Amino acid sequence: MSTIIETHELVKTYHDGTQALKGINLNVEEGEIIGLIGPNGAGKTTFINLILGLLKPTSGIVKVWNQDSYTLSKVQREKIGFLLSERGLYRDLTVEENLIFWSMLYEMETNHIEKYLKKWNLWEKRKKRVKELSSGMQQKLAVVRVMLTEPSLIIMDEPTSNLDPLVRKEVVDMLKALPRSGKTIFITSHDLFDVERLCTRIALLRKGKIIVNGSLEEIKRELGIERNVKVEISGEINDVVKKSITDKFNAKMQDGHIIFSKDFVNTKKVVKFLVENGINVERVEEERVSLEDLYARVIKEDEE
Repeated sequence: MSTIIETHELVKTYHDGTQALKGINLNVEEGEIIGLIGPNGAGKTTFINLILGLLKPTSGIVKVWNQDSYTLSKVQREKIGFLLSERGLYRDLTVEENLIFWSMLYEMETNHIEKYLKKWNLWEKRKKRVKELSSGMQQKLAVVRVMLTEPSLIIMDEPTSNLDPLVRKEVVDMLKALPRSGKTIFITSHDLFDVERLCTRIALLRKGKIIVNGSLEEIKRELGIERNVKVEISGEINDVVKKSITDKFNAKMQDGHIIFSKDFVNTKKVVKFLVENGINVERVEEERVSLEDLYARVIKEDEE
């Protein structure tokens, strides 16, 4: 597997003294879908602009295909598809005319447009002007525009914003399938649910530094977050049994539930112990720690 994006001690300081990035080390491998998350002002847009070669670093390295990003050839740049805050759509042109325009700009044949419009369920809207489309449909068309050139590297800023739940799932599923054909995707998003279900790796950028980087499970381990199991019970528990539960399984009692760490205690042993002591077990479930939970925890700890 080859490295598509490489950064090493990447620093960007603007003329007014603002240090947007402070020594970023992040590599993106072929076929990855990596999500860059972080609060406003964290440096995400600066990072994307450096990858695209729209900015030069103050110091450090940012390479794409093992070449400084700001020195890529025209052929290499055409292998990058990107969707930024501006969608790159002309409001007075129809859906079809927009794609024809971009195809001609990239000196491509236009006979493939029908395939894309049908694939992304936009064929019936091909004669509608962009300004007549909903915001969600415009966003969807913008994603299709990015795909026209069959780019190897796809960079997107908030690709699922303004989409209704069904269209959002459709876009996520289609993006998720792209690495099978060797494509690499780098996205930024505030929608942590979409990042969680789409990305193979997540990097959290905070005040110009990457705080955590890895899969969701790797981030949990790095932050020392245990997999907790919640057992819902009914009936009274005497003090002797309560003490046995806390001592034997290092568990805690909370509002009719017993909570313990799955990483250190066998769930079956806990349930067996409860049943043998006459306690009714109503439900057993693993507490799910979402990306949103992790994000809130990291940001809170960082601020403190």
